[in-house]
Amino acid sequence: MAIRQEDSSFLPQSHVMKMALSILFSLACLFAGAQNKKITMQTADSLFSAQRWSEAIMAYEKVLKSEPGTALSWNRLAFSYHNLSNYDKALENYQKSLTLKPAPALEIIIQSRMMRVYAVKSELDKSFASLDRALALGYTNLSELDEHKELANIRKDSRFKDYRQRAYLNAYPCMGNAQARQFDFWVGEWDAYVTGTNNLAGHSKIEMASGGCMILENWTSVGGPYNGKSMNFVDPASGKWKQVWVGSNGLNASEFINGEYREDAMRFECEITNPQGAKSLVHFYFFNQGPDQVRQFHETSSDGGKTWVTTYDFTYKRKKA
Repeated sequence: MAIRQEDSSFLPQSHVMKMALSILFSLACLFAGAQNKKITMQTADSLFSAQRWSEAIMAYEKVLKSEPGTALSWNRLAFSYHNLSNYDKALENYQKSLTLKPAPALEIIIQSRMMRVYAVKSELDKSFASLDRALALGYTNLSELDEHKELANIRKDSRFKDYRQRAYLNAYPCMGNAQARQFDFWVGEWDAYVTGTNNLAGHSKIEMASGGCMILENWTSVGGPYNGKSMNFVDPASGKWKQVWVGSNGLNASEFINGEYREDAMRFECEITNPQGAKSLVHFYFFNQGPDQVRQFHETSSDGGKTWVTTYDFTYKRKKA
């Protein structure tokens, strides 16, 4: 109902005021309704990504009242509370997220965040329980464990060392694999001599690489520019050690397979084909002769193993610091 200016003098002032307030209230409701229609999960997610935590909380809570939500959305609501240090509300919503059976990758995140909240609240048993669950799912975040300020309490606990080691082995599983550690005796910096002489043949730096899943050889010959590298690893296809060598002359590329560590030596025994197509049997052995010496022995047979010819025989002596 419109009130013409000339007619308003005939109405009681209180009645005019009531009508004006009613109109304002109706407009406010319409505006609020329009605003509510604009708040979607996408809006909430955008506020979350922008780290506008308070606004994200209001948006998620409005949307989740009318939508069932997912484990991800409840986790994000929880993390918004978490970032405002409202730890009880954070835990409440993290727990809600867990009831929705999140995928393992998401549950790792939720459990690690709960671990942090419980640590801040000095509920260390619960903090370690969340960490234990995250580790069982494959948690690997060493930097979080080592550096996050919210975990200061659990880092002081005697249990922390063992839990951290589990995270380390999740991140670098080859470090805990006994077979992958069989060739560690070769790791170090060496001078290589022709066995039984003082004739220096070359220098080699042997490194652990790829999180302990590979032993990397870096060879340089004496008296010339020749050098090369080899990758040594347990071949997942065969379950045995394999070496792939490439020399700097562009002609010397070799692959040795079927490696096994037995009788104090890494032993590659296989058949190879040279660039001319001729086949030969190969024995390629690395003898573990104590902490400071390794013998590398290579021989071939072109008659099916009846006779053998030594290709080279080196003794590696560890360089002293």
